[in-house]
Amino acid sequence: MTDRYRVYTKVLKALKQMVSFSRQGHLVTLAMMVSGIVIGKNAQLSAISAEVPTQAKEKSVEMRLRRWVKHSKIEVEAVYMPFARQILNALAGTGPLVVVMDASQVGRNCMVLMVGVVYKKRALPVAWVVYRGKKGHTTARRHIQALEKVLPLIPKGSEVVLLGDAEYDTTEMLLWLQQHTSWEYVLRTSPQIYVVEAEKSRAIGAYSLQKGRVFHREKVGFTQEALIQVNLIGWWGSRYQDPIYLITSLTNPYQACRYYRRRYRIETFFSDQKSRGFHLHKSHLSGPSRLSRLLIAACLAYIWMIWQGLWVIASGKDSLIDRTDRRDKSVFRLGLDWLRYALIRGLDIEPVFRFQPLEQLTTQNVR
Repeated sequence: MTDRYRVYTKVLKALKQMVSFSRQGHLVTLAMMVSGIVIGKNAQLSAISAEVPTQAKEKSVEMRLRRWVKHSKIEVEAVYMPFARQILNALAGTGPLVVVMDASQVGRNCMVLMVGVVYKKRALPVAWVVYRGKKGHTTARRHIQALEKVLPLIPKGSEVVLLGDAEYDTTEMLLWLQQHTSWEYVLRTSPQIYVVEAEKSRAIGAYSLQKGRVFHREKVGFTQEALIQVNLIGWWGSRYQDPIYLITSLTNPYQACRYYRRRYRIETFFSDQKSRGFHLHKSHLSGPSRLSRLLIAACLAYIWMIWQGLWVIASGKDSLIDRTDRRDKSVFRLGLDWLRYALIRGLDIEPVFRFQPLEQLTTQNVR
């Protein structure tokens, strides 16, 4: 039995436990894609097909994958929802769910707006919207569309804190959050935007702010229309050249700043999916719906590698593939490298698509 076949058959078995299709062949194809992405570290369909253990020609396998990503009856939310819900349920008991959103370029002339939940130094994918466009701001309606996919997945009674950069500081989205959720939020904003305080309008950047200090203004009207009130924070870290400005529903400015520090962790997700991992940006796909389906496989591969990396740490095996005096590799890299290490040495592997925090893994018997 080849390494590729071992990985593929175990991936197929694991996926059968969490997702079902009207056609068994669709599940088989998904297993091919996940195993091919992980083994080849490449999300390009032609590269994936080269890693699939089958007697069929690579071109035939590639055409099968192409039919899958363009199949209109494969609904992204229906397929991925069980995995996203399980991730949120697993993290709901560990404290507030820190949800972060950001956009990045994928494929040809397409962007993905991703919503993830932060765990340690990574963001785990929950929902996404793919659209045609280049790097830059998109519409508030599209931001809301992404959050609408997440809202029904949040466990009841969970606290949620939403993080985002200055693209998401729109009155339309803030009103949606106020009317449809009980979430807190911390969003970056522009110093050029005007706020209303004590019936006077001024640009945010006009507030006096000293380096190394934080200022806070409660319940100011956001924008000159002042349709919604926010808490305004000016934060100029001593190590930074310029200050940043935040709007938040939180009353404690230092707590809001601590939360906002975690926003960048979705960027590590994009790096793992792209240059440091699966090279999703080189998929050559140009259709938003096709890229969205490809993301199912790429995100499942990511969940597995994150779980695998956490398991390596919990098992005390990280020193076998990393430095012995300190841990240099990320959880994602530990997962990838352990798979290679195990396959070379004929060790058992077990794909897992049910996320577990490290705290749970360390209290359970590990393999």
